[in-house]
Amino acid sequence: MNRVINWIRGFASRPEDSSDVAFTKMLIVIIALCCSACGLVWSAMYYAVFGFGLTMVLPLSFVVIVGAAIVLAHRMADHRPLIYAQLFCITWISALIQWSIGSMDQSGLVIAWSFLGPLGALIFLSSRQAIVWMAMFLGIVIISAAVEPALLGYSLVVSDPTRILFYCMNLGVSTSVVFAASAWFVHTIQRERGRSESLLEKIRTLFGQHVSREVANELIANDEGASESKSYEVTIMFLDIRDFTILADSRAPREVANFQNTVFSELINIVRAHKGIVLQILGDGIYAVFGAPLVNETHVVDAVNASYAMLEKTKELSEDGKIPPIRVGIGLHTGKVIAGELGNEYRKLYSLTGSNVIIAARIEQLNKDLQSQFLISEAIYHVIKASGHPVTSHGAIKLKGIAKPVGVYQLA
Repeated sequence: MNRVINWIRGFASRPEDSSDVAFTKMLIVIIALCCSACGLVWSAMYYAVFGFGLTMVLPLSFVVIVGAAIVLAHRMADHRPLIYAQLFCITWISALIQWSIGSMDQSGLVIAWSFLGPLGALIFLSSRQAIVWMAMFLGIVIISAAVEPALLGYSLVVSDPTRILFYCMNLGVSTSVVFAASAWFVHTIQRERGRSESLLEKIRTLFGQHVSREVANELIANDEGASESKSYEVTIMFLDIRDFTILADSRAPREVANFQNTVFSELINIVRAHKGIVLQILGDGIYAVFGAPLVNETHVVDAVNASYAMLEKTKELSEDGKIPPIRVGIGLHTGKVIAGELGNEYRKLYSLTGSNVIIAARIEQLNKDLQSQFLISEAIYHVIKASGHPVTSHGAIKLKGIAKPVGVYQLA
């Protein structure tokens, strides 16, 4: 018995077969063996009812043809000959049996078995090939319904009990096979859907750890236009931890990593809580955006409130002894940017492009010269000037790489 099981598992196997291909081959040979067993039963039944003759020989021929196809397919290490042999036999031998008996009613609708041909083609071949087999089956049905030919030249006489038995066996077994195949097909679809959803969630989670969950969702949901850049009105934030290099050089690597994880974990949470997205962690700072890829009309106010919260949180962490005393510098600017994916198939990055990004970075860098912690552009100031925040104006400052001077205001 073990030898038979091992043979079935290794049917028509090749070293390069994937697990799915190996399973398909095993399933096909199991179906072939089961159908051959049914052929023997039907042949014995017809012999008992009609005696030796064409009707009895036809299901036996199924066994012979499919058996030969099993041997051929195994030697060729190719399961396709067995597929086509089974589809041909199940479609046409069933029809020939009905025609040899003489009518649908007398045969117990044995033609129902022919429907397994297009069903098998749909499962094991392709939708296009299944259409051909379905057309073949419909042609057989039309011929049977219109002419009900008898290959023997006359209809065989079948008693009512035998006819009922034929109906029960033909319809009962064939529809059971259809139901089992459909159930397996639905189960496979549901399983694959579950695996796909699970994989998509893992991708979303992993991707979200690198570019934020919102960006991940945007790119996954818009797979056709994921690489297409769009124009957004946003607020850009740059934050830098002052003297981080000195801090890192004076401590053990593990201590530096713990410090970064503690600080960045809190800062990222604050950005997210204020509808912003951290695009990059820069080692000693972060680069964030408010208003893309999810449009947000309050992006300026959200960015300002997030900045105040970040200053407060770093102060709190220092006072609680969770991190060494540090100072941060924050720069904000608002304006139009181009946002989208940059890179190739090996590495892609969701990024912002435009002079407004450079302006935000340059404003953050001014914190060192101005001994400040939180600077904003004039464009930000015009939106929040009525909010009551204490503001110090530093006038228009010429920024590196920017043609026109930019008004800079200090909030902390």
